[in-house]
Amino acid sequence: MFSFSLASNRFSPFKSSSGLPASFAALFFPLISPFSYAQDTPNKDVERYTVTAARPYYDETLSRIFTQYAFDKSRLVTPLHSNDVLLQSPSVSLNGQGGQIQSINIRGYSRWRIQTLLDGVPIVSDRRAGSSIGFIPPDFISTASVLPGAASTYLGSGAIGGAVNMHLTETPTPYLSVGYSSNQQMKALSYAGTTSRLDNNGSLSEESGTDWSISYRNANNGNDAAGNPLYDQFEQTGLFVRHRPEEGVIKEVWTLYSDNVDIGKSSSDFPDKRVTTYPKNTHWLGKVTFAHNLFAGDVWWHQSSLDTSVLRPESRINESENKAFDYGFNVTTDTQWQNWDLNWQIQVSGREGVVADERGFTLNPTIGIMPDSIPESLPSQSVSPELAYEVRTLDASELNTAVVIDISRQWQRLSLALGTRGDWQRQSDNATAKNSQSNTNLSGYAGANYLLSPHWSASVYVSSAFRNPSLTERFFAGETPRGTVLGSVKLKTEQALNTQVSLNYSGEKMQGSIEMFHQQIDNYIERTTVAEDVLQYANLDSATIEGVSYQLRWQSDPHPLDARLSGMWIKGEDNLGNTIADIPANNQRLDVGVNWQATRFFTVIAYRAGKTDIADGERSLHDVFTLDIGAEWQVNERIQLQASWSNLTNQHYYSSADDKAAFAQGESVQLALTYLL
Repeated sequence: MFSFSLASNRFSPFKSSSGLPASFAALFFPLISPFSYAQDTPNKDVERYTVTAARPYYDETLSRIFTQYAFDKSRLVTPLHSNDVLLQSPSVSLNGQGGQIQSINIRGYSRWRIQTLLDGVPIVSDRRAGSSIGFIPPDFISTASVLPGAASTYLGSGAIGGAVNMHLTETPTPYLSVGYSSNQQMKALSYAGTTSRLDNNGSLSEESGTDWSISYRNANNGNDAAGNPLYDQFEQTGLFVRHRPEEGVIKEVWTLYSDNVDIGKSSSDFPDKRVTTYPKNTHWLGKVTFAHNLFAGDVWWHQSSLDTSVLRPESRINESENKAFDYGFNVTTDTQWQNWDLNWQIQVSGREGVVADERGFTLNPTIGIMPDSIPESLPSQSVSPELAYEVRTLDASELNTAVVIDISRQWQRLSLALGTRGDWQRQSDNATAKNSQSNTNLSGYAGANYLLSPHWSASVYVSSAFRNPSLTERFFAGETPRGTVLGSVKLKTEQALNTQVSLNYSGEKMQGSIEMFHQQIDNYIERTTVAEDVLQYANLDSATIEGVSYQLRWQSDPHPLDARLSGMWIKGEDNLGNTIADIPANNQRLDVGVNWQATRFFTVIAYRAGKTDIADGERSLHDVFTLDIGAEWQVNERIQLQASWSNLTNQHYYSSADDKAAFAQGESVQLALTYLL
């Protein structure tokens, strides 16, 4: 039994300087096609992630019709955030305000419209900003897969805009690693151990074994390029344990615990207008994968707790405590029918104890001196908080069941795949009203891939998707950093139709693809102002998002040099021609790597275009080039040294178009040392 006890000061927001189906168990990773050039690890490493996914039926189905991508950490040294792995995809960008709990965006979709998974386990949040993977220590992540576009057929309501899946790392050899980042004076320490053994080819054995990882990171507040302080401090402790039995129905069991304290929300309101702190953010989740004869499946759970403290200097403090327990079960199998591969699956998931409690405190001036940890930019007078009110703003639960069926077939040059989902959901308000609402939805997709020549192929993918209103959108009533927010039981389900056409190339030295996408959304849900400082969720008419993305990879022979070029152009409007929120700026990125003896050098040049077409709650962005460089040196069989310099030219730019987003971190040097035990 492991436990971590870390103290935090609730009223002091400043730190002193010092399941999815078995086929989804590694969702999107096994479906990587020959065009999946974003993955730098050898094929033998890829196989490590399919050991526990006994029958990745749906992955195989989708891989027949369009390209998927996976991204590793070969160009990242001591990453500050697990988001850094995802940001290598041209379809992914940062969204909202900064800090450890910052969320992401996929092709203009964010918040509750994209599904986030950890090894197939959904990560659901009741925050309007959506779920964040910041609680996952980067050392626990090996690769990340990105599935842009409507994916409700397999993943349900939360995937109307796509999904990302973080893949848990394997531990072939025990190691100890230390890291440092200069901007936040971040210190990182991680240890991993295993009872598994490597075979003669250097791959992990599929025999029984147990591996574990422990991570600790501590970061102070950083600075932007102008030297101004950012409120992005955090302290994180994580534990991960996985066991694979040698025999029996149970194929794999893993669990992860993460304890995060004193997390700063990096916002332009800091420090004069508003200081938002997350004093505590804890997560305990896990999954049990099983297989017997023709059936396979898994059981998963996720218990989460998030405390929020919003300080308005010389005015008041609002505190909230959010808790939830999510769970799921599914079973799947496959068969053959008239030369078609047929898969079906039953899914059951739910959310219990979804509770949000809020307390408000007035600040009464008192004679005294503010603690040393309070910056000089805040008022010099100390305050005494006095409880003004205490209320439960959300008490709800949710139950969901679904049946998924897909069929696929491959001829000499043509591949076809079709799938459908029948979905039922009940949401209940467990407060005094005892109100329940049920939703029934159907979604489906059809896709085809045609081999034009030995190196070229073209594909088309059409899918429908839906998103039921979240429990927060339906039943919440309380205070947020943006004011009072009210839910609405009258909300309709969002419906979307996605079309994607792609052209793919796969040669000996070069691989690439270009995708054109168009998505129409009806009953778009957004917060609207109903009174001064009062907002309520409501259905808007419709919105359209369309654009083009591409990825191109080249490697020399015999592979001392490699390069990857990627980018995206995108726009989004409502039915009146107004720009909708969360549409990212166009972006381009060039990654170059050089292998020389026992050293690898890499550089990343990224360009974010300016953005002037903005929605309510957003600000204009200027264009910016950023440059990162780094190197890895394998000193000997046991020691590896890594170093990188991010934002080398110290560019001063906002991290996102959110009108409360702070500037991005200025230049920073990262160092890491890994020792194999």
